[in-house]
Amino acid sequence: MRKSFVVLFTVLVLVLSASAVFAAEADTAKLSYYGWATAGALIGLGAAACGGGVGMGQGLRGMVEGAARNPGVSGKLMTFFIIGLALIESLVIYVLVFVLITFYANPFVK
Repeated sequence: MRKSFVVLFTVLVLVLSASAVFAAEADTAKLSYYGWATAGALIGLGAAACGGGVGMGQGLRGMVEGAARNPGVSGKLMTFFIIGLALIESLVIYVLVFVLITFYANPFVK
């Protein structure tokens, strides 16, 4: 089983790397732009995911503390918690959309 997995993985790597090996020379201006766009995408998505995760954690902590203090209000707290999580996650998705637009639709080309 393990040997077949190693062979399959090796074949997959070879097949996927063939296009990079036989690629033509690239335009350095495009390469520079996409290099910076990729670096910006990594930093932006990382910061957005980190901030979203911290915000979600703080929201969960507050909801659990509120439910522990007054268990009768846990239903209302859960409703507000789900709405808050959706809003936090939408901010992360907005960053993803912005990064994808910047990466694939180069706004600096006339």
